[in-house]
Amino acid sequence: MKTAGSILLCFVVTGALSAAESAALSDRLKAEVRANLPAYTPPPAKPADTPTAAGAADPDVLVLPKLIVKEKRIPTHDPDVWRSERDIQQRAMQAYQDSMTPLEWALNSWFVPLFSAPASVRARAAYRENKLTEELSTMAYLAEIGQRDDAQISAAVKTAVGEMQKADDWQSRPAGGK
Repeated sequence: MKTAGSILLCFVVTGALSAAESAALSDRLKAEVRANLPAYTPPPAKPADTPTAAGAADPDVLVLPKLIVKEKRIPTHDPDVWRSERDIQQRAMQAYQDSMTPLEWALNSWFVPLFSAPASVRARAAYRENKLTEELSTMAYLAEIGQRDDAQISAAVKTAVGEMQKADDWQSRPAGGK
């Protein structure tokens, strides 16, 4: 115990001496560094926005500085943007289960990992497919309404709907399929 205490005492004394020496050394270094640097002059204060002639006449009017606020654009009308992933998955599972009879659900809820996807994945795919079908039908409906007013715009919308359907077919078809 005596040796451990004496070793500890040596470390404490050495540390205290080196701290005092480094403090003196740092003061000397600070003085040298400050001597080589130019004097600090703070930048002039920016004047506040000057009030207009009409504002200066009325002392009760408070003139505020001009600010520009750029807000992020609110996402589209898609309600899934505001929902959590868990809520979307629950809705997809409920819609998938509601689209089947109890016997079909009992048979489809089982899966073999190597040969089929779980019901949650199939439900999410069906949910996505239903959303896309609704969007495409809405676009087609708008194209029909637009045809009454402007046939050229309606043709452009119909072309865009066709391209959307092709893109979805290309993205959802299996690899190597035609």
